[in-house]
Amino acid sequence: MVGVGAALGAAVMGATAFAAPTAQAAPAGRVDASIPFSSAVYGTGCTYPLTVAVNSSGWVEFFEVKAGLPPRFVGRDLPQGALASTTWVPHRTGDKYLYAVQNGKVSAPTFVRVRQGYGSNGACIAF
Repeated sequence: MVGVGAALGAAVMGATAFAAPTAQAAPAGRVDASIPFSSAVYGTGCTYPLTVAVNSSGWVEFFEVKAGLPPRFVGRDLPQGALASTTWVPHRTGDKYLYAVQNGKVSAPTFVRVRQGYGSNGACIAF
């Protein structure tokens, strides 16, 4: 978890460059990656909606991080209400964490397990 903590800290420093200079806001919860079709793991190449509750306006950036690797930018959203959302497509297998950053404030990380994804025509499963 030390590698993840360091990566999250580095992400905050990098993400603050994207943050709009608005009132201090923070994600109000963890990133919700929805329930995968396979119910236990997420699949590479599959598409998942990510959402996070927010308590103010300002751009929200979403990231994934795997211990020992730098964070990977997933997407960003300027919420029109109390939720920010983007689409996540995992590219590599492994245990990861998803988190959001709004105005330099980082959400609690959400643990996700990513395995090889299989599917076509919008249906996707992972084993």
